[in-house]
Amino acid sequence: MKVLVHLHVYYLDQVPYFLEKLSSIGGCQWDLVVTSSSLPPREESLLREFKPDVRFIQAENVGYDVWPFMKVLSSVDLDAYDVILKLHTKHSTENHKVRINGVHMKGFMWRDILVDALLGSSEQFSRVLEIFRSHPDAGMVCSGKLYCALGFAEDHRLLDDELSRLGLETPERRFCVGTMFAIRPSLLKVIVRQGFTASDFPSLTASNAGGTPAHVYERVFSLLAPAQGMKVYTTGVDKAFERKQRIRRVVKPLLGFLFNIDREGENSAKYLTIFGLKFKLDDGDR
Repeated sequence: MKVLVHLHVYYLDQVPYFLEKLSSIGGCQWDLVVTSSSLPPREESLLREFKPDVRFIQAENVGYDVWPFMKVLSSVDLDAYDVILKLHTKHSTENHKVRINGVHMKGFMWRDILVDALLGSSEQFSRVLEIFRSHPDAGMVCSGKLYCALGFAEDHRLLDDELSRLGLETPERRFCVGTMFAIRPSLLKVIVRQGFTASDFPSLTASNAGGTPAHVYERVFSLLAPAQGMKVYTTGVDKAFERKQRIRRVVKPLLGFLFNIDREGENSAKYLTIFGLKFKLDDGDR
C-alpha cells in the first residue's frame, strides 16, 4: 500500500512529538507533506532530517487545519495513494472545559487520543492498514473514543445545505471530533472538484465560534464514507470505555425524554422536551 501523510503544523513546539509518532509508520510506501503558514528553519530542518523527501506547502492561516488539507488534496494525484492520513498539531485544553463522549479532555489528551488511534505504535499503524486491506468497504478509520454524534449549531442547516450542494446524502450523523483520520483518497474527489480556495474560509481572527465552513467540513469529511456507500471503522478503544458507552447509550435517551432542548427539521426549529412532551420554542433560522 502507498500512504500519503499530511501534517499541518501550527504549534511549532509539537514537531518533535509528531516525528516520534510518525516513526510508527512501516510496512508501506509513504510520502509526507507538511503545511504551515510559516515554518522556521529549525522545524523545517528537523522534518527534513527525519524524512529527506518531505514536501512543504505554505498554507494561508485560515480554515484551521481544514483549508491546508484541501490545499494538499488539490496538489497531489489522489489515484497514486491507497490511504491518506490527516494529522495536525492541536492545543492543550488545560484551561478549557472540554468533554467528549463522557470523557473530560485534560491537557493534550484530545490530541493524543486522536493520534494514538492511528500511530500509537507500529503495531497500531499496522492494524489501521489491515482494516483497509481486509475490508473493501472501509472508507475511513479514526478514534472510537472521539467518533461522536452531531449536536452543534453547524450540524443542522449548514451541514445539510453543504451535503446537498455536494450531491451527498446519508442518515449517518457522527463524525471524528478533532479531524485526524485515515481515509481512502477516492472519497475525497468530490471535495477536490469544488475548487476551494483560501478565500472560502474566514480569517481565524474573525470568529472562534462554530458554524464556519471549516467546522462544517470537519463533519463532511467523516460523512464522505457513508454517503458514498462505505463505512467508518474505529480503533483505539478499550473495554472500560466500551462499557461506559453502553451505559451512556441507555442513560442519554432517558435524560432526553425527561428534559432536552434541540433543533429539528429542515428549518432547525428549536424544541423543548419535558417528560416526553415537546414544545416548540422558535421556528428556526429559515
